[in-house]
Amino acid sequence: MKITLSFLIVLTLVSFLYGCGEKEKALSVARKKPAVKPVAQKAQKEVDKLQAEEEAIRAALKQEGYVYQRRGRRDPFTPLIVPLKKQKKDKSKIGTIEGYDLNEFALTAIAKKGDEYYALLVTPDNRSFTVKEGDIIGMNNGRVKEITSDKIRMVEYIRNYKGELRPRQIILEFHKGE
Repeated sequence: MKITLSFLIVLTLVSFLYGCGEKEKALSVARKKPAVKPVAQKAQKEVDKLQAEEEAIRAALKQEGYVYQRRGRRDPFTPLIVPLKKQKKDKSKIGTIEGYDLNEFALTAIAKKGDEYYALLVTPDNRSFTVKEGDIIGMNNGRVKEITSDKIRMVEYIRNYKGELRPRQIILEFHKGE
C-alpha cells in the first residue's frame, strides 16, 4: 500500500507540474501581440504623433500661458483685406491736373468753341486748368466724359475693399445764383 500511495502522490505531482507548464505556455502565447495590419500601424503612429503634440502643448502651456493651435483655422494676424502694392506717388504729377482728387476741383467756367465745350476747373490752391472731353484728370486716372453748357461729368475707376475696380462718377455744376 505504501507503493500505491507513493505512486499516487508522484502521479498527482507530475500531472500538476505538467498542467502548470501548459498554463505558462498559454499565458506566453496570450501575451504576444497579435499580427497588426499596416493600416492599423499607420493609424497608431498618427495617434502617437497627436499625443506627443498634445503633450508638447501642455508643457508649453505650463511655461508660456497660451499657445495658438491652428488646426485648419486662418491666421488671426493676417489682414482680411489684402492691400495692393502701394502706388508710388509720382512727383512729376504734383501741381498738375493729375495731382488732385476729382472732388477738389471747382467748376468756374464753361466755354464753347465750334461744337466742342471746354471747362475751366480751379483747385483748392487757386490753380486753373482747362479741360475738354476725353482728357485725363485726377489721381486715379479719371476722364472727362461729358461737358454741357451747365455741368461737367467725370468718371474714374477706383478699387473697393475687395480689390475690384468700380466706376465713380463726379458731376460738377454751376451753383444757382452765379
